[in-house]
Amino acid sequence: MQTRSTNIRLSEPIILDPHFSPQFYSELWGISAQTVVRWFQDMPGVLQLSKPSKNGRRTRIELRIPFSLAMRVYGEHTRGEVE
Repeated sequence: MQTRSTNIRLSEPIILDPHFSPQFYSELWGISAQTVVRWFQDMPGVLQLSKPSKNGRRTRIELRIPFSLAMRVYGEHTRGEVE
């Protein structure tokens, strides 16, 4: 039996960035959840989760904000460095 040598390419590790709700960040930073929503609602990378509307009601959209993006934007808004 003949064995083949295979080239195994090691890929870079996958970095998982946890996503949290605006409520989480509002409690963390001591600001209102509505302020957090305003800061992040149109930013790329923010997940917008929605459920189908029922009976013609307005669709509710929930945001999930990546932690690294949140810390960067918070630093910009507070003009301080966040590590």
